[in-house]
Amino acid sequence: MKTQLNYAKIFMETVILTVAVAIISAAVYFFLVPSHTSVSSISGLGIVLSNFVPLQLSAITMILNVVLLIIGFFTCGREFGVKTVYTSVMLPLFLGLFEIIFPNFGSMTDSQELDVLCYILVVSVGLSILFNRNASSGGLDIVAKIMNKYLHMELGKAMSLSGMCVALSAALVCVLFHRNLSISPTPCSPTRPSPISVNVKKDGLILCWD
Repeated sequence: MKTQLNYAKIFMETVILTVAVAIISAAVYFFLVPSHTSVSSISGLGIVLSNFVPLQLSAITMILNVVLLIIGFFTCGREFGVKTVYTSVMLPLFLGLFEIIFPNFGSMTDSQELDVLCYILVVSVGLSILFNRNASSGGLDIVAKIMNKYLHMELGKAMSLSGMCVALSAALVCVLFHRNLSISPTPCSPTRPSPISVNVKKDGLILCWD
């Protein structure tokens, strides 16, 4: 009876995590990608790199997550690590599925600002489910967890610092590839944990912050 109960608990936990990752993946593919905006996340960094690397967003996200998982699996707790491994693998798989089913998907709102707002609202649902189950979507969540554990930083500050590094890395990529770089004081959404966002356009890249 106990074994059956454990199997049932594991199955329900897997279903919940899968639904949460599907929500996050949908937010990225249907709202963040069409907006051509990169928030400070691994998916956002993947969007920036997809402008220069001849790989699909799903492949870039998978590579970045695998590198962080190798580091984070041995530094975070076992439960958090195992769940994050699962969600990090499922995220690019869902993105790849969406790329096949909905190729060259355009904006549903025809507004970059509305796309970003919808992304924030939808992705917040998925992330809240994961954090409530002692899991994460990988990427910067792993970096923040490591910083929180070993540098004794608050998770909010750790997410902000790691997000800032992503934004600056995106700027560096544009400089290395001889792209124009412009700085804009346009305030970002206060609901984002990181004060930095990256906006990739044809004529350059815009950093904005609170």
